[in-house]
Amino acid sequence: MTGVLQPYLTAIETELRAILAPPTEAVAPLYDMMAYHLGWLDSRLQPVEAYRGKRLRPLLCLLACEAAGGEWHNALPAATALELVHNFSLIHDDIEDNSPTRRGRLTVWALWGLGHGTNVGDTMLVMARQTLARLSSHGMDPGQVLAATGILDQVLLELCKGQYLDIACEGDLEVAEDSYLEMIGAKTAALIAASTQLGALIGGAGERSELYRQFGWHLGLAFQMVDDILGIWGDPATTGKPAASDVRSKKMTLPIIYALRDSDVGEELAALLNKGHLSDADVSLAVAILDRTGVRLRVRQRAAQFEADALVALEAAAARPPAVEHLHTLATSLTSREK
Repeated sequence: MTGVLQPYLTAIETELRAILAPPTEAVAPLYDMMAYHLGWLDSRLQPVEAYRGKRLRPLLCLLACEAAGGEWHNALPAATALELVHNFSLIHDDIEDNSPTRRGRLTVWALWGLGHGTNVGDTMLVMARQTLARLSSHGMDPGQVLAATGILDQVLLELCKGQYLDIACEGDLEVAEDSYLEMIGAKTAALIAASTQLGALIGGAGERSELYRQFGWHLGLAFQMVDDILGIWGDPATTGKPAASDVRSKKMTLPIIYALRDSDVGEELAALLNKGHLSDADVSLAVAILDRTGVRLRVRQRAAQFEADALVALEAAAARPPAVEHLHTLATSLTSREK
């Protein structure tokens, strides 16, 4: 699939590098810190080929634009704005979660301190909005640009609400599945839904943009559920995260929510998670408890349900080939991924 998507990925990378070119020597270190986070530089600010993430959100935006009948290059300002928003949220998440590593490397705040980390995230957010405004130079009329800006602003609010719910739910063993769905809907699905909706809007989908939004929304829910699985059982060498990182931080992910309600192990797991600090042995025991419940398969099945809902919406959108096939393949690969 990567070979087919390479023209889109190359265009996204080229556009991002142009946006993040330092305007003056005095602020070049600020732009270098953003480049470090995006995987272009190492900790000494030298060029490197580090893992850069999937560029999932901009890819979905460009493919949705093409599937809706538009010229995908016209959606590049929206696609890169979405990637900047995503990375702004990651930088701030790392600070708020006190996470020293991401993708197998030190986080921005861990390298340069909280002040710079916060400012780097803020800078990416402002640049995202500036980048989106460039849609006017790609043939979109002011009304469409205003509509696109409204979609982006709404998703920014959703991200903040989702992050609040994530922090508030941490360690709360009473969290139910509906509360979990509200949290991941705001924190994960909203931005993926905005990606497909913005692409379809730019591509001229009109009222069908709502179907593209539904496709992204359900895909986002499935994506996060698979992420929950990887946050417990993923290989650190592949995911770039410490083993069972979600257990260690007591995040109320779906496998843990299901296991806490298991009549056989729920009380045992709750007693463990109620401890003030989890040792390595505690984390290993918690994972062993989860393994006994079958929740891993149950969460996979739940994710598959949302993936199916996403594909129903995509089919209803009457999307055009070959982009619709790319969207379909990308969606199914996300729910079977290992990182």
